[in-house]
Amino acid sequence: MFAPGHLGELTRIVPFEMVDEVLADTGGMQSRIRKLPARVVVYLLLTAGLFEQIGTRLCGAS
Repeated sequence: MFAPGHLGELTRIVPFEMVDEVLADTGGMQSRIRKLPARVVVYLLLTAGLFEQIGTRLCGAS
């Protein structure tokens, strides 16, 4: 079981320190607290790219 706030196995491959560094270097760090933090959005996009075919199948696209 993962600790609260843990983003799963993907953080073992792409550590959150790396994501934070890239966000800082590109000016993508958030300036206020949001419901969906920038770090989580990065992992969401990485996951969407890794499992692209599953998402299209669930949506009914071929």
